[in-house]
Amino acid sequence: MDAKHKTYWRSPEQEPAHGLAQIGGDEFPGLEAAGGRRVRRRDFLKVAGFSFAAATLTGCTRAPVEKAIPLLVQPEEFVPGVAQYYASTCAGCAAGCGTLVKVRDGRPIKLEGNPGHALSRGGLCASGQGALLGLYDTQRFRAPQRQGRDTGWQTLDAEVTTRLAEIRASGGAVRFLSSTVTSPTLRAAIAGFLKPYAGAKHVLYDVPSQSAILDAHERTHGARLLPSYHFGKAEVIAGFDADFLGTWLSPVSFTAGYSAGRRPAGEQPRMSYHVQFEPRMTLTGSNADWRYAIAPEESLAILYYLAERIAGLAGTRFNGSAPAELPVARGVLDQLAARLGEARGKSLVLSGSNHPDEQVLVNFLNHLLGNYGSTVDAEHPSYQAQGNDAELTALLDEIAAGKVQALFVHSANPAFDFPRHAAVFARVPLLVSLAERADETASLAHYVAPDHNSLESWGDAEPVAGHISLQQPAIRPLGDTRAALESLARWSGRQASAYDLLRESWQKQIHPRARSPKTFETFWEQSLHDGYVEVEASKSKFKSFDTAAVSAASRAARAGAPYSVVLYAGAAMLDGRNAYNPWLHELPDPITKVTWDNYASLSPAAAAKLGVNEGDVVRVESEQGAIELPAFLQPGQHDSVIAIALGYGSKLSARFADLGPKWIDFLPSVGENGLVGGNAAGLITTADRRMGYVAAASIRKTGRKQPLASTQTYNTLTIPGKLARFDREPRPIIQETTLAAFAKDPASGVEEHEDNKDDLWPADHETSGPRWGMVIDLNACTGCSGCVIACQAENNIPVVGKDEVRRNREMHWLRLDRYYSEPAPGVVDVAQQPMFCQQCGNAPCETVCPVLATVHSEDGLNQQVYNRCIGTRYCANNCPYKARRFNWFDYAHDDVLENLVLNPDVTVRSRGVMEKCTFCVQRIQTAKIEARDQGRPVADGEIRTACEQSCPADAIVFGDLNDPKSRVTQLMKAPRRYRVLSELGVMPAIGYLTLVRNREEGEEKHG
Repeated sequence: MDAKHKTYWRSPEQEPAHGLAQIGGDEFPGLEAAGGRRVRRRDFLKVAGFSFAAATLTGCTRAPVEKAIPLLVQPEEFVPGVAQYYASTCAGCAAGCGTLVKVRDGRPIKLEGNPGHALSRGGLCASGQGALLGLYDTQRFRAPQRQGRDTGWQTLDAEVTTRLAEIRASGGAVRFLSSTVTSPTLRAAIAGFLKPYAGAKHVLYDVPSQSAILDAHERTHGARLLPSYHFGKAEVIAGFDADFLGTWLSPVSFTAGYSAGRRPAGEQPRMSYHVQFEPRMTLTGSNADWRYAIAPEESLAILYYLAERIAGLAGTRFNGSAPAELPVARGVLDQLAARLGEARGKSLVLSGSNHPDEQVLVNFLNHLLGNYGSTVDAEHPSYQAQGNDAELTALLDEIAAGKVQALFVHSANPAFDFPRHAAVFARVPLLVSLAERADETASLAHYVAPDHNSLESWGDAEPVAGHISLQQPAIRPLGDTRAALESLARWSGRQASAYDLLRESWQKQIHPRARSPKTFETFWEQSLHDGYVEVEASKSKFKSFDTAAVSAASRAARAGAPYSVVLYAGAAMLDGRNAYNPWLHELPDPITKVTWDNYASLSPAAAAKLGVNEGDVVRVESEQGAIELPAFLQPGQHDSVIAIALGYGSKLSARFADLGPKWIDFLPSVGENGLVGGNAAGLITTADRRMGYVAAASIRKTGRKQPLASTQTYNTLTIPGKLARFDREPRPIIQETTLAAFAKDPASGVEEHEDNKDDLWPADHETSGPRWGMVIDLNACTGCSGCVIACQAENNIPVVGKDEVRRNREMHWLRLDRYYSEPAPGVVDVAQQPMFCQQCGNAPCETVCPVLATVHSEDGLNQQVYNRCIGTRYCANNCPYKARRFNWFDYAHDDVLENLVLNPDVTVRSRGVMEKCTFCVQRIQTAKIEARDQGRPVADGEIRTACEQSCPADAIVFGDLNDPKSRVTQLMKAPRRYRVLSELGVMPAIGYLTLVRNREEGEEKHG
């Protein structure tokens, strides 16, 4: 039969013999509106509506139609297909950032920052963005466990309460072990649960620990507390191995304040001055104006020198003297001391060390500089790190001695965090875990009372005194789990729901601290709506500075070693809580850009001395233990330092060793033990009743190799050397200047070529309506990578595994390019640049596509039509920004639960098509439809892309370039603005604001 005369059908009932020919062109036979008029195809959805389509077609002769009835009784203000937002609190770490949970048809599909939250201000980090994936994890506990097997809550409660009654009668010791608990309601519930048991204790710990800061304040101010820090008020910042933009305490809040002070503006532009001293290259150090690589033991000497100088400037007696030899030139420290002294009350000195003597000196410096009550706030202390090393080490000794009869563990995994003590936990007579997953501790527990996911549970958080946020469920529990609040109440003999317990706590404890005389119901409803409330802070017993504490601090630098191992929390895994999460495993580290591994970082000089190349497996040994990891060469690291990330090698990552895990159908490279990375926690020291994250170590090659997967070894935009064809220096991808030069000429450092004046595109290629564009401030962007995971969650971007990343096949639509530079010998500068599709006006990808799969939209977007794409990849080859991704993969989508994480507004792609950034076109269309229905234009700032909305630094601005009053248009006119590779004539719709460093012109590093 001739092809054009073929008849197509989908089922036997549609064959011509069954009457299809008689039906003719009617798409919906038998469907008539009132009065007998036929309903046109275009009007069908208007007449029937999606939810009623099945009912209107029941009379036709087609295959049976399954009815979709999502709700028997539709709630008020609920419209199928329209998103709802619930204010809540992020539980990704103890920072307690405010969130807005986007819910579509009863399921959470995206987390956003809550712009009304006074601390996080609408930002959200990568860990917070990735927390959504944990809700739909099929390896969460679905029922309570007894000796590793499913059981019922009634059985578990009966046996636990019986055992507790026996322990109470015998006077046995009961201990509750957890990471920092910022929830005032949960803290009170734990205290109430422990009250009947003689000598019972709640022990808190953090990894890495910040106990030394609290201990030092107890010595200097008589109160064991952690101040809150206000970076937005600081004009001069001196940091000592405190990665406050990366993982230290509250990076989202700190980034918001820090970035606000890094925007030069005005007739006499000013910006904060930041100097960082650290042993390894951190995200914070990479953003500093000056960064100095020092050994861990050398920070004490620098602090003493600064204390001596600043005390002299302040006219204060100081009973100490700095060492004769300093790791940094005295001229550098004198200049820093002078700047700190000039910024009295507007400076900030901080340290991430867990050494109490260093923290005492930090307190002394902040005291001399008048920072307490300004940039260092002790009246509103932070509750984000309340761990007590002395109590923790005492508990470990108790357990080892068999003195603990019952141990309850919540939001912690001590068997993983302290692997040398893992065996003793199994010997506790009653070990109860409240974990969500079968981690190392839960696997040893006699009973597991699985807690809800944070998106299923009621709760609250007070990360900083007086700032309290609510956590509310956005979905019913997906398994037979129970909130920790309810479990504690049941074991205390009380039957109450988590909601009732929370309301009761707020009525008794929080409402009396409210600043307005509202009734409790009004106060509660308003707080629930906003997700956040400010109340009076509890009074602290903070005393005046005790100078005797400084005299008692050690005056000698700690003894050095040929090599020191420095343990730190990585941006993705943190302390290991995210080991189950493939999004975060595949997130490139903000500095190294390595995925799916931890490694032993060495400086290039140290590696050359040892004869180590990148990927060589090395064995690092200390008195505490040993670990074998691949080596990574890190510029800017001190030559005597070996840096290793914690949080890897967890049992929770074992799922990725399977051939066909349900998350995705790929086989990543994993360690020899079947886990991702290695657990470096065995190197943590416990000397002097404190957790040490620096230890003397030795290192040697093993003779094996383990290649690392890095995303910075390809997609290179720069061209080394001169271009013979154009006789020009390498293309300026990153453009920067100094503050001094910027003050003289706001356009200093901007180099934008416009070589191609002739335009081959037709004149009507310009848009008459909106022309969407974006501006990125390189001075504000810290490289935190929260935008990368926000884009992944919004746009259904899959992970591919380590082996595929090594083949240059990662699928992230947005990447953060990290560039190193060496302005002077021994100086390593770092610049971060978000890079994605530039939505070119003259897009080179469009000119080479043989099937018109990439075309321009009416509002200037470079669109990708998946149904047309045949995968030639010509467009990727022709893209100068290397921003297009080819989908090589078939993914398993057979798990109904895990598929719920997918955004229904975005197509789920399959093998054989190109993908790229679309400026979140689904958000653009939603806003346009809403504005059209309301008869108004889209307002400036109404549309926010996923990356823009997540950015805690407010570094990304999106809007209409054809609107002269829009914020993005104004920034496009700024003197600092330049466009990458503008000389190609592709007319990118993204501009970058030049990076400005707070340096004098021609200033070089001393020493």
